[in-house]
Amino acid sequence: MNAHQPITRLIEDFRVNLSSAEIATAEAANSRAVASQAYLYALPAFLHMRQLTEFIQGRRYFAPDVPPIGGWILVRKLSDSKTDNRYPNVDTLYGAAYLLLADHGPVVLTLPSIPDRYFSVALHDAYFNNFAVVGTSSGEVDGARLLIVPPGWDASAPAGIDRVIEAPTPVINLYQRIFVHDASEYDELHALQDRITLTPLATPSFPELDLTAWDVPQMRGISDPLAMFALAKRHIALNGWPAGDDGLIALFETVGLGPASELPSEESTVSAVRQGAADAQTAIDARLSAGPFRRGWNVPDPNAGVPGPHILSRAVTQASQIGSLVPSEAVYFFAHLDEDGEALTGQNRYTLTFEPGSLPPLDRLGFWSVTMYGTDAFLVDNAVDRYIIRPDSPELAYGTDGSLTLYLQADEPEGSPAANWLPSPSAEFVIGFRAYRPSASIQDGSWFPPAMRKVR
Repeated sequence: MNAHQPITRLIEDFRVNLSSAEIATAEAANSRAVASQAYLYALPAFLHMRQLTEFIQGRRYFAPDVPPIGGWILVRKLSDSKTDNRYPNVDTLYGAAYLLLADHGPVVLTLPSIPDRYFSVALHDAYFNNFAVVGTSSGEVDGARLLIVPPGWDASAPAGIDRVIEAPTPVINLYQRIFVHDASEYDELHALQDRITLTPLATPSFPELDLTAWDVPQMRGISDPLAMFALAKRHIALNGWPAGDDGLIALFETVGLGPASELPSEESTVSAVRQGAADAQTAIDARLSAGPFRRGWNVPDPNAGVPGPHILSRAVTQASQIGSLVPSEAVYFFAHLDEDGEALTGQNRYTLTFEPGSLPPLDRLGFWSVTMYGTDAFLVDNAVDRYIIRPDSPELAYGTDGSLTLYLQADEPEGSPAANWLPSPSAEFVIGFRAYRPSASIQDGSWFPPAMRKVR
């Protein structure tokens, strides 16, 4: 053997003579790796808690005379360029509510009869996992009374309850969505929104609860990972975690990031935790940047809104599309590239053409839409106040062969149907394509949106 040839370390080799510096380096590397995974795991819980604190603040502002928990915050009109939510839809009216099931017990969700249009109430656990969707897809189109119960509830449901839904965590939130054709329907739909009600089983109305634990100002401004972990740990401790995650939780405890441990205070560990959090944020950015993409569109994540060990997937979903529905209810495509793999920009003109027979296949009362966003994920202000095109868009023009071509550009197209124009900004932009009540072929990728083609 050559005396200068490095000695290969075998897989089973180990050392017992590391220096203090080598030990510290190894321990910091381990803490950093664990912190990265802990950050991904904790992020959805942190976002859920943040939205709860903001919901309580909003309810106290809009309805100061009633308890914040148990009521809805209702959005009474479609989103527009002033909407400050990222990637908002312009298809449905929204409503949001939070329940603290451990405090007020089971709750009756009453749905009115809505047989002629899409509607849903999505139920999300404390990690934003979408554990139930009721409404059109589940057959409650003629009205229903559903009992939402806390984890482990084993009593009998009273008469008149159509179904019992057990929540996996005591803190949950609900989103209601009702499809809107146009603003002329607002009065009718507002009445339907008001008839989607929440009532505690044990009392005629929701009690006043001690909500001081949720009086956390400015959670949206938090940038320190240690502050994020401190709040997420509280939310995780209160709500628990799936039994299959016991090993992960135990691992996070080893560096002070589990729900039962104190946050690390040693400078080297704190530094490693901050580095691990930065690694996790980069992993989220990389997943969003790297795709996979197809025809310029992201390939939707089949695990969106679904619990499980895919903690990077869960973090990415909630960071970019908070509170997403599961793919069986809605599939979301986003594109920032054209068919040549180049960024979409208002400096160019594009067409999006659905060939004859290739419009998205949907189940009954499903719908699809194409929405224009800036790269900041907000709707784009434009002279005609048009943010979206759907099959029911007024005067939408189809080809004689049944094809449909949409025009995506900053200026109104000449010699083409004005109703088929979706105005873009002059800068780069993103296109959203939504399919609600998607058929199996959309869910499994057999059907996929066509590419944006640059007008040469």
